[in-house]
Amino acid sequence: MGMYTGLRFKGVVKTEFRDGFEQIALNGEWNSFEQFEILAQDGRSSFIPLGVLADMPREWDNDSEFERSWNSDTGEWIFQCSLKNYHGTIEKFIDLCPKFLESVEHCEYFYEESDRSTFYDLEDNKMIMSNRSIIY
Repeated sequence: MGMYTGLRFKGVVKTEFRDGFEQIALNGEWNSFEQFEILAQDGRSSFIPLGVLADMPREWDNDSEFERSWNSDTGEWIFQCSLKNYHGTIEKFIDLCPKFLESVEHCEYFYEESDRSTFYDLEDNKMIMSNRSIIY
């Protein structure tokens, strides 16, 4: 059946991507922007941000801090999701982040069989693995 991987995210989309970004932020339509072709071609891409939580830590359930939202004025995008990450869909998303984000407040990756989360930070226009983690 496969294992689930979760993603919790808070970030600010660059001004030049905000017009029309709601198609991605609220509908998971990565094909809305040519620059995101690598995700648009991934059959599981719409699970970012639309995937419901499955087999994630109970602390994620009912956490209103990560309720899916999009603010076209400020560019703030928030969501949490999970998916079967067979083809590295989440890694593709993380790799694309510097192209369309001006800042990342929270990027947390959790594999169902793991006991801790991995965090990523946006630094010098690159997503790098953080030294922080949460043990669940």
